[in-house]
Amino acid sequence: MRLFNININYDVINFRGKFMKKVYLIAVIVAIIAGVATYMFATEINSKTKFKDAEMVTVLVPTADIEKNVEITADMFEGDNPQIVTKEILAADATDNYVKAQTDLVDDAKDVHMITVDKLYANEPINKNRLEDKNGDDVALSLKLPKGMVAYSFDAGSVKSVDGYISEGDTVDVLVSKTDDQGKVKTEIAYKGLKILRVSTNADNSTASQSGTKITTYNTLTVEVTKKQSLKLYEIESKYDYKLILNPRQK
Repeated sequence: MRLFNININYDVINFRGKFMKKVYLIAVIVAIIAGVATYMFATEINSKTKFKDAEMVTVLVPTADIEKNVEITADMFEGDNPQIVTKEILAADATDNYVKAQTDLVDDAKDVHMITVDKLYANEPINKNRLEDKNGDDVALSLKLPKGMVAYSFDAGSVKSVDGYISEGDTVDVLVSKTDDQGKVKTEIAYKGLKILRVSTNADNSTASQSGTKITTYNTLTVEVTKKQSLKLYEIESKYDYKLILNPRQK
């Protein structure tokens, strides 16, 4: 019987074995990458589908920061670079405090004029809690003054008559007494219907009224006047005796 000599090249076998291991490893890595990519793609498609189907709401956002004590005006919504624009967000992310319409901020027909009492931040939905009506207590007095008007404050020591019953929103007349060169005293009403904007007070005085009602001791009374009137009031306050007449409130 003849025996065949089989020469086995172990180097070739080892090379092929190592090569196949590398092929298998690369195949596994490619499969993992493909699986991850497929999962991420499917997740993104699902997310977009949900986002597309989700309920959206429109809110107002500033395009840049708006500082405190700024009046919101109609021109902030106009032009090529408006300061306030609309933006759609998920209804689930919105709150009742988000401003959704321009008329909630400024509406001349309804006398709506909102003022920022806190800073508004760019691209952040405008929150009603950061705003207050122009006539609100937290709004700076300078923003409440009509065009052409200024605020003038009487010194408390010079405010006489009406015994501390003046309140914000009241109107007063200014009664002035002047003495001429012959010593004759002439009394006249210098101004009528000056609106009281602010009342700066000291402690209440409960003994000033027979009924026991507390009566205010003033530091200053601030009225709304023109610049010309403010100069005249300063002259009256500096040179003459005067009293204030409290007018009845208009119902």
